[in-house]
Amino acid sequence: MDFNVPEFKKRLEQERLMGNSPEQVIQQEIREAENIKAGLSEETSHAAEFVSEAINRIDTYIFQLHEMAKELNPHEFDLDQQTYLKDTRMHERIEGRINRLKEQGEANASNEDPLLRKGEEEQE
Repeated sequence: MDFNVPEFKKRLEQERLMGNSPEQVIQQEIREAENIKAGLSEETSHAAEFVSEAINRIDTYIFQLHEMAKELNPHEFDLDQQTYLKDTRMHERIEGRINRLKEQGEANASNEDPLLRKGEEEQE
């Protein structure tokens, strides 16, 4: 897993062409990213700076996946994901944190992603 949204979108399109549900593909990707993040969180005492940077990147990636999920049928997701997709306050808090990290140069997100460019355009 490389936490690259443009690459994931290519993979998602391939999965769609094979007849797989985009909701399930996104949900599986979110779960895998969350599992990797949980595993990294346990290692903070060994390489705190690296782990912190990796967790920031994973959080940004998960946020972007959730943004993609909002455009799909929410009823195709598990209950926890449905709840997150409906929680606009949580989304706004996470988006604000990512924007602050980007301003500080600490958000490790691909600037190729239109969701991030949209946020930058709105700030201008």
